[in-house]
Amino acid sequence: MARMLSKAFKNRGAEVLFDHGRKGADPADQLGRIVTWLGHRNRSDAMLAELDIAVIMHDSGKVCALIEVEETTDKPKVLLGDVFATLLGDRVTFQGKRNLLIGPWTTLIVMVCDRRQTHRSKMAFLQQEVDHIRPAISRPNATIGCVVLASFSEAADLEVKLIQEVEQAIQRAV
Repeated sequence: MARMLSKAFKNRGAEVLFDHGRKGADPADQLGRIVTWLGHRNRSDAMLAELDIAVIMHDSGKVCALIEVEETTDKPKVLLGDVFATLLGDRVTFQGKRNLLIGPWTTLIVMVCDRRQTHRSKMAFLQQEVDHIRPAISRPNATIGCVVLASFSEAADLEVKLIQEVEQAIQRAV
């Protein structure tokens, strides 16, 4: 998905960083761990979460989208863990050394596989509760402007929905 997003938004001035790839086959400056941290030390006990993809606008250096794709589970505790582990952090880094510029212009997108499309009401409930709780969080990463929980049924559906969500994230960021 990261490679697809890179191609889709290359002409829009966006850089796509991603966590899953092949050393040597993918550009080293785009491949590495995207980590949410508690505190300002890069120690394993300070790591809260890892994310799959970050979309950064070249002109400003701002992260318009942080993306996590859950392909194997749709359990609410995992989805909420993805959201709140990110929001409760103090910062997000790429490759352990580059601090990513996040804030009200950033959208956190959590996509979950729901092959049967049976969890729409559950997803709507979780989205409502995240939106309700988020303003009460006072951590630096909680300045993220928008959180999106969405589902997909197959890879082609994920591609379409992810492009739409990133397009909306770019619009919110400018």
